[in-house]
Amino acid sequence: MKLTSSAKAAFVGLAAFALVLTGCAGGTTPTTGEDAGTGTSDGATSDIPGQSITLTVGAGHPAGGAITYANRLESWFVPTLKERVEAETNHTIEIIEGYGGSVATLAEVLGATESGLLDIGAIIYPFEPSTLFLHNLEMKIPFSSPDPEIAVKAMRAVFDEVPYMGDMLEQEHNQKVLGLWTTGSYHLVTTFEWESFEDLAGRTLTAAGPNLPWITAAGVNPVQGNLGEWYTGLETGVIDGAVMFPEATAGFKLYEVAPYYTEIGFGASPQGAITVNLDTFNSLPADVQQILVEMGAEFEANIAAWVKEEGEAAYDEMRAGGATINSLTDEQRSDWANRLSELPNEGAQEANALGLPGSEAFRVYIRAQEELGYVFPRDWVIED
Repeated sequence: MKLTSSAKAAFVGLAAFALVLTGCAGGTTPTTGEDAGTGTSDGATSDIPGQSITLTVGAGHPAGGAITYANRLESWFVPTLKERVEAETNHTIEIIEGYGGSVATLAEVLGATESGLLDIGAIIYPFEPSTLFLHNLEMKIPFSSPDPEIAVKAMRAVFDEVPYMGDMLEQEHNQKVLGLWTTGSYHLVTTFEWESFEDLAGRTLTAAGPNLPWITAAGVNPVQGNLGEWYTGLETGVIDGAVMFPEATAGFKLYEVAPYYTEIGFGASPQGAITVNLDTFNSLPADVQQILVEMGAEFEANIAAWVKEEGEAAYDEMRAGGATINSLTDEQRSDWANRLSELPNEGAQEANALGLPGSEAFRVYIRAQEELGYVFPRDWVIED
């Protein structure tokens, strides 16, 4: 059951723990007379009664740190939403923010947005490997484009051409996709310097989970891990390396204990979306709904540039901190890709067996990248 905006607003000054326990959700309350207002810009619609709106916005990752989507959710999305509602409508808005697990952990954001605990949440597909099996398709297509702009546009093509992607979130998880987001390209940070594929054999390497198959062909000891635990693991020798994009490698200071960063080019990762609870969205005035839709599209349009900006800063930080940056040759990348058997086709077939449009979605993601100018180091054939 959704709380009224007045009940929800009472939580503004409370600790995150109390916020989680009480389960805040969005709502609107009409205001009349002087409170209604008449609008403050040409875009305001004075004939719509003003409402008092309270929304809870959050992400599993901390904001202001290592992960671009969470940083920009806090620094751009929230303040811009406030500004636009106040400037373009007769409504007032209060936004309660919860990042870094204060409202929902990484694996809880999907459910929290579904229930209304979060009105707007940044969901991450890899933390829902079963529930969002097909949404994780990019994790099963290694050596995709390292360019985040190509990656997010290719995933948009999948959402546009394969209705299941958005429909299942709406019909099964009560949320509407506002915009997609991506990370930079995954590479490998290690405690040791290496030159060839064979140098990795026997080493203990970690990855988030769905992308573990990328490294198994190297004869490594693959371990699923949590980014927050990797610094200690690398420092103590429990693990020898981790698959991670530059923004988080620098943000979590992994280069301090693992000073070798090798650009493999596993691919940028459009691994999540900004979504809004459908009950919340449907309860909002039409002009605020329109603002949210426009802002979701703008977030998606800007995310690649933001990732590149933060990625460049990450490289500067790693180099300044004494890290050694190496890169695989095109030949080495092709050799690695060829050792991964038919990983994308296997993923597509597994999705097909689950009754999902696996072959269609995988083909669209691959084709869209090629149409945007990317050349894969090998051909991935997706069977029906």
